[in-house]
Amino acid sequence: MVIEGVTPGSHRTKDHLPEAERQHHVALVLGQGVSGWVAHDLDHGHVTAMHWAPDADAIRSTDLPNRPRSVTYVILPEWSTLVPDGAFEPGTALEHLALVHGRLPIGNVREESVDTLRAQCLYVPDPSNERLILERYPIARSLPLQAIMVNGVRSRARLGPALLMHRGADRLDVAIADRQDLLLSSSYPARTPEDILYFCLMAAEQAGLRPDDIALRSGGTHLTKGDRDLLSSYFADHAAAVPSTAIGDLPGGMEAERWLAAFDQITCVS
Repeated sequence: MVIEGVTPGSHRTKDHLPEAERQHHVALVLGQGVSGWVAHDLDHGHVTAMHWAPDADAIRSTDLPNRPRSVTYVILPEWSTLVPDGAFEPGTALEHLALVHGRLPIGNVREESVDTLRAQCLYVPDPSNERLILERYPIARSLPLQAIMVNGVRSRARLGPALLMHRGADRLDVAIADRQDLLLSSSYPARTPEDILYFCLMAAEQAGLRPDDIALRSGGTHLTKGDRDLLSSYFADHAAAVPSTAIGDLPGGMEAERWLAAFDQITCVS
């Protein structure tokens, strides 16, 4: 799949200081032909810099904070599922993942507690790029995209139903919430704009909602103009998952919502 518009680029505010110690949270996304990161100033709560590139090249950026306070990362693609605390027993992680995905995953299963849902997110990230991150930041902690999506949609659904979607190379992740109630969290195989539309409509229907009842917020590393245009013809309230005001105008026509999985990692950081 051709990744539309992804060439190396970066953006930084005038007050970004990569050498500042324990001032930033760094959030990285690597996998499926692209990489990117976002740096949050934890003292003031705003984004000071970001960088994106093909393959894993973003991790070599000279703007990356040298000694951040914390680092998290998402590696795509991943296998994941949510399991309520009451239904999860130690040693059963593989069985839960196989039940959802139809076969056993390859790799080590990890667990991320989603306290607001009283659930565990079980996930297996693609290990190919993890070594690069840990060599640069030994303190880095992995996060599952599904947990990020759950936290992200709940923060966007304070006024009513919202659907948050992340478009990857060949997968669509969707989460739907109404105020603090999570209605759906799932993933679907998707490669074309028609696939994206079909599964967003199906997810809304499964949550008992119509397209005109829900705010759709779209993002993802492989989001295309065709995806956005088709979604806007069916969902009246459709906007970027990450507004341009999150950091300011980006060079080269890059849209901030492509890096939803990096911007929203801060919601999982205490």
